Amino acid sequence: QIYIQYDLDKSNAELALDYGFTESNSSRDAYTLTLEISESDPFYDDKLDIAELNGMGETAYFDIVLGESLPPQMLPYLRLLCLGGTDAFLLEALFRNAVWGHLELPVSQDNEEAICQVIRNACKSALGAYHTTIEEDEELLGSENLQPRLQIAVEVRAGEKKVLQQIDDIFKQREEELDGLEYYQERRLKDIGLVGDNGEIIFWES
Repeated sequence: QIYIQYDLDKSNAELALDYGFTESNSSRDAYTLTLEISESDPFYDDKLDIAELNGMGETAYFDIVLGESLPPQMLPYLRLLCLGGTDAFLLEALFRNAVWGHLELPVSQDNEEAICQVIRNACKSALGAYHTTIEEDEELLGSENLQPRLQIAVEVRAGEKKVLQQIDDIFKQREEELDGLEYYQERRLKDIGLVGDNGEIIFWES
């Protein structure tokens, strides 16, 4: 008996395009999220420089798989994209070699709220571009006379929509947790000994 091992990293969309079939395994349900530093961003050059210093570029592609965590570089890149206002000091040359480490953790409530809004709006837009819902797709897949090609197409789009819904749920939950997160300023004050672990202000006697 001979078994053929197809590329484990391929999504159902890629399997359908390359081999003409899909798998029911949820690890094959994936969606590629594309993020880009806008050329109209007033901090475009600084953000691009930081991205390139950390192995990324003006455009970044993140493959998100159903039931799995977000790619580790996605949140830092998102925070970089949304960095501005009073947080823009992190883009200064002084922080150039350390800024990515700061971006791996929440920077400010405004920044974290912005990344949630960006992603949730993107998910809403992407889901709205489909002409059917997940429930309608599942009903179609349950019918007996579905043509093979149509079945493949429905399986692919249903999987993509489930991933988009998962992403939206992740950032919806994050929005609800914003008040309880620790941000850069709090971490910095702790580092220099002005705030205790429980957030209390420490007074130093001379």
